[in-house]
Amino acid sequence: MTIQTQTTGLPIGRAILGGLIGSVAMAMWAMAVAGAMGMGFWTPIQLIAATWYGPAAMMHLSGGVILAGLMTHMMMGALLGIILAIAFRVLPGLAPGRARLLGGVVYGLVVWVLMQFVILKVVDPIMASHMTPWAFALGHMMFGIVAAAFLLRQPAAHESLRTVKAS
Repeated sequence: MTIQTQTTGLPIGRAILGGLIGSVAMAMWAMAVAGAMGMGFWTPIQLIAATWYGPAAMMHLSGGVILAGLMTHMMMGALLGIILAIAFRVLPGLAPGRARLLGGVVYGLVVWVLMQFVILKVVDPIMASHMTPWAFALGHMMFGIVAAAFLLRQPAAHESLRTVKAS
């Protein structure tokens, strides 16, 4: 016996994937800027790892610091991708289509303002004091547009149905 159930229609898989890939784009940008500014290629990852390691993350580059920084960044990206998908679902002005790319850019800027001026000051003051605002803002805009690109279309009817086999 096969039973079809309606799901929420929220494209969680695409939201997570978009958030992860958006995080990679943002990290690549941040690392390139840091390297070009003479700060060191791994500095953005070390700054993220300072959330967990404090100042030690900046003094000793290690596999643990890199792993903690990368994992924290990627998990935040996945979470922010899901939040973006929810925003697209509940906000009336963000209908499916290319306008969502602009919505992603705006979302990225909102996240940047919150991170730069509120959250990092509490959670990771080392990162808050070392991030170059213009580069951080552009990175968040990149994140937003990439994450939004994965959410351009609504799930097709067959994607919003889940088939469950009963034994």
